[in-house]
Amino acid sequence: MQSRRIRLIVLVMVLGLAGAVAGPRLWQWWMAPPRGYCPICHRHEHADSGVKLEVKGEGVIEVCCLGCGFSYGRQTSNPVTIVSVTNHETGKPLAPADAIFVVGSDVSPCTHDAPQLRIDGETVPVQWDRCLPSILAFAARAPADAFQRQHGGTLRSFQELQQQAAENQPLH
Repeated sequence: MQSRRIRLIVLVMVLGLAGAVAGPRLWQWWMAPPRGYCPICHRHEHADSGVKLEVKGEGVIEVCCLGCGFSYGRQTSNPVTIVSVTNHETGKPLAPADAIFVVGSDVSPCTHDAPQLRIDGETVPVQWDRCLPSILAFAARAPADAFQRQHGGTLRSFQELQQQAAENQPLH
């Protein structure tokens, strides 16, 4: 009788430990967005603005855009290291330090042009969006200049963007 009770206690402890270890991972798996969606904002990932970033304790993750990555770092206070960005022209990976960025152009892959409406049909202005302003990477200055002339925005280096993000300044 005593050995049966001990076995039952051990079984309950093993199951409890297994649940404690597997539970959070199971919950994370269940709540994760489907493939092709950003794990942070749950929007579609885009071939021309994707970013790979490393988050302490989470490993390398792919997100929809640089703005989303910087927002995630600010909101969670987790150190975020940008591993690679995507060249807006070619869709190929690019080292962030080698890129020139156009910030705040009228091209924003993560958002759409449809206005947000209230139930009564009145337009609601966008006050904040984690993916805005758009931050698009280019491999060289000439294509970035041409894009900026056509779509607006400002040119920034990766170092400038990192500094603004670290100081919690608005990216522009």
